[in-house]
Amino acid sequence: MGAEDDLNSSLAHIVLCCVAGRGISRMSGNSFTHPGMHANFFIHGILGFLHYQSGILNNDFGPAYAISYKASRYLALPCLMADVYRGDRTLSTIHLLSGIVPFALALSGEDNIQLGNLVIACNIISLAHFSMQHNREWGWYTAGAAIFAYILTPQMGGPKVLYPLGLALMEYCAYRVYHSHFDAPPPPTPGRR
Repeated sequence: MGAEDDLNSSLAHIVLCCVAGRGISRMSGNSFTHPGMHANFFIHGILGFLHYQSGILNNDFGPAYAISYKASRYLALPCLMADVYRGDRTLSTIHLLSGIVPFALALSGEDNIQLGNLVIACNIISLAHFSMQHNREWGWYTAGAAIFAYILTPQMGGPKVLYPLGLALMEYCAYRVYHSHFDAPPPPTPGRR
């Protein structure tokens, strides 16, 4: 059963790599935060694949995967939100710092799960507010995928496959936040005679 779980987890991390790679390839801005979420998920996918195939590769990728896991949990959503609010430097900086603090604590060995969950929840609420304000349908989908990946998956305590697949779903929705939004078309202007 363990080898099958590792194979399934490896495949889930490959799916995450593929979706994140597409997100990276569609970048067009000059923002340093925009590739943060996509690159974070891409690296996590690679390290996840290597970690779950460590037995075959005769290498231990556990420590690198642990850091990557914390980065995908605490830094990805704040990077997305910092990019969403890039026009407002203060709000963008607050979002970036909101992820850096729990990530730094996790790296120092003092991982505060409650603080991390609070930061994740605040970023999800902020994404929902942005989506409502700017009529971004894919923002709502991204927020829902983030709830699944960050809140529901740890509560399920189930297979190791759900977290990377939840991140892949979140990534799939996130790179569409910028490319499509639905506003009502302007009314036709009457022609002059």
